[in-house]
Amino acid sequence: MIVSEVMTKEVVTCSENDTLAACAQNMARLNVGSMPVLDQNGNLIGIITDRDITVRAVAKNIDITQAKVGEYASGNLITASPDMSIEEASDLMARNQIRRLPVLENGMLVGIVALGDLAVTSEEKLVGHALHEVSLR
Repeated sequence: MIVSEVMTKEVVTCSENDTLAACAQNMARLNVGSMPVLDQNGNLIGIITDRDITVRAVAKNIDITQAKVGEYASGNLITASPDMSIEEASDLMARNQIRRLPVLENGMLVGIVALGDLAVTSEEKLVGHALHEVSLR
């Protein structure tokens, strides 16, 4: 099985210039814990998580109605390709201790695959290993 078969294809993104408050409101409305961050040219430049907003901004009394997503997003991205096997994706998540992988094709965001997406496959052992490694450290 490959990533394109299990990834979420309808990915809602935010802009690096959006405020943290607007981004958090979108996350709440969509019931998601992260959003890919795009620059003004539509290039993927990072991911912002609800934890990024809480720990890196709210906990430090940053005005989230003014602070921009680009300042708080994680930018050191590990990505997958649509034709990558789910075993490779799981291993990548485990090695890098991440729960979500943006999926790029020809440099453009085409989806996102999360541990939960892998969990719906019959590869329980595969997901268990990745979850263990992500949660371990």
